[in-house]
Amino acid sequence: MSSMTAASPRPVGSSRTLLATGLALFGRDLTVTLTNRAWVVLLQLGAVAPPVVSLLVWTGAIARGATPPVPADRIVTWFVLVAVVSMVTSSWTASFLAEDIRTGGLSIWLVRPCPALAHLVANNLAEKAVKLLVLLPMVAALGLVVHRQVRLPADPALWAAALAAVICAAVLGFVLDVLVGCLAFWFEDVEGVQGIVTLAQRLLSGAVVPLMLLPAGVQDAVRFQPFRFTLAYPLEVLTGSGTAELADWLALLGWTGAALAVLALVWSRGVRRYEAAGA
Repeated sequence: MSSMTAASPRPVGSSRTLLATGLALFGRDLTVTLTNRAWVVLLQLGAVAPPVVSLLVWTGAIARGATPPVPADRIVTWFVLVAVVSMVTSSWTASFLAEDIRTGGLSIWLVRPCPALAHLVANNLAEKAVKLLVLLPMVAALGLVVHRQVRLPADPALWAAALAAVICAAVLGFVLDVLVGCLAFWFEDVEGVQGIVTLAQRLLSGAVVPLMLLPAGVQDAVRFQPFRFTLAYPLEVLTGSGTAELADWLALLGWTGAALAVLALVWSRGVRRYEAAGA
């Protein structure tokens, strides 16, 4: 993650000034991330490698007679797209926010005339922009290799629905990550909790095994848990393997709204505790 130190933004007196502040923070983090291009390339190679391995395993198994519960082209499309969707919806904020809280670095942002979490949002967006520039050609090359089995939707409405699901998933993933970081207001070390949450997210979001390949009973059991909506559901909408039922959309919007509400409460109480401690 790029450095969190920056010159003080201009006072926030209007939405235009707030936008200018956000763009300044975004530009700063974009510049810092671009100076670490080799690191970004290595990260994206690491991000695309697991889906490629999984794709080879599944296509090999299908070629030898395995019968997955969904069509083979749907599985191939999932593994081609999963690295991109995962990057867009991922967040890496918790440990850095926790460190700022422990060391008193958060104080710098609490006294500045901009939202205290603005620099975290800007960093997340800037790093994603650079990482996607590197990742997309890799994914496109993979897609060309298996293009005969890639099935992308032709209906613009389906693309719009998938985009909406991805945006909600990105917000939900970021807020959940920030909530883990906020535990540092009360606990000295949050790495254990962060590790548990990360493991749960990977298992329950479909990052390790697509949820559509799980037994029907297991799919029903994990259908409405929040981690599914941070990765699997947007991919299900895009590949046509997910349900378009109203209940799923309500669950996605409900988890996103609930996470934002909980963050507002936890943040306000945490900041009061932080200031009372004299940080």
